[in-house]
Amino acid sequence: MATRYFRKRSLLAKIETTYGSDASPTGAANAIQARNVQFTPKDLEYEDRDVVRAYLGHQDQIVVTGRARIAFETEAAGSGTAGVAPAWGPLLRACAFSQLALVAAHSGTAQAGAASTITLAAGASATDDAYRGMRIRTTGGTGSGQARTIATYNGTSKVATVSEAWSTAPDATTTYSIDAQVAYLPVSTGIEAATMYMNMDGKRHILLGARGSVGLRLNARSIPMFVFDFTALAGTISDTALPTDVFTAWQKPLAVNNANTSGFRLHGFAGRLYGLEVAMANQVEYRNLVGQEDVLITDRRPAGSLAIEDPTLAEKNYFSAIDAVTLGALDVLHGTAAGNQLALHAPAVQLTGPGYENRQSVVALTMATRFTASLGNDEVAVQAL
Repeated sequence: MATRYFRKRSLLAKIETTYGSDASPTGAANAIQARNVQFTPKDLEYEDRDVVRAYLGHQDQIVVTGRARIAFETEAAGSGTAGVAPAWGPLLRACAFSQLALVAAHSGTAQAGAASTITLAAGASATDDAYRGMRIRTTGGTGSGQARTIATYNGTSKVATVSEAWSTAPDATTTYSIDAQVAYLPVSTGIEAATMYMNMDGKRHILLGARGSVGLRLNARSIPMFVFDFTALAGTISDTALPTDVFTAWQKPLAVNNANTSGFRLHGFAGRLYGLEVAMANQVEYRNLVGQEDVLITDRRPAGSLAIEDPTLAEKNYFSAIDAVTLGALDVLHGTAAGNQLALHAPAVQLTGPGYENRQSVVALTMATRFTASLGNDEVAVQAL
């Protein structure tokens, strides 16, 4: 018997064209650079037979259903080229996110502006919501130096509405840029699924129709991480050689620190961030019915937590915001160069559960976060820039 080694593993994932049909991922195109993998190849449910016998002891059971489970982390970094989907993109899509790419930047001079809008140049896209969920920067003129996320876009009028009001409203002197990027927003319909191959040094498990939930950890002095948890249909298991995995699509991550991470704002205040965690908390349901076996995402309850250096009340009174259930935006930008930047935006965050912590003998304020929708399917936007 040949000895097989635990460290020799491979994980592949590819979006399915037809739900539950093997998308045939390959090591060359679909390798997942994962860590802390927790794999349950057969999560079975049993029914006891419990028939009458003339003696004591166990009886055999009947397997009534079974699924596969896999949880892991991936480093949060870009694709290396702005406007090209990062390697973790298919994983987000299988966690009920849409993907919208802007391959080339659109920039120009605004035709007009208001408190929460900017009218883009005449050459902007004529397609409604072509820039929805994307990050726009003002680069010159009135209100220069601001960054916001586009909530809606009218392709006829060229009016882009941002999800958080401008600090200074733009006008016809304002120049702007919607940089090349890939934007991810939650969806409630048309949720995609993935085929995954988990190979344990020559024993390949095929997972079909995989859907799951995702979280993001962005903690100072650490590597930013996506945290995934998938449920899938348990496909075939076979003795199959490990694929040759290619990880060139996975960029080396940057540590979260003052040099690499910027633009943190919470309810309009640029605080000093120790760390934040966001979990989409999708409700993932495995079903095995007469006539149908599938994995569904039936709801989500995005929430999280964060810690910042405690500001004075004069600087920012978060306690009054908590008492009044005031909703406000959260923004953070990680990365310094195009192609390896990651932005997180949430337009309507409720803060709860304040507390204090000792962080290196400095007072830190901790709060729980509840991410609510502003217009619908926009609780959290992830932008790969």
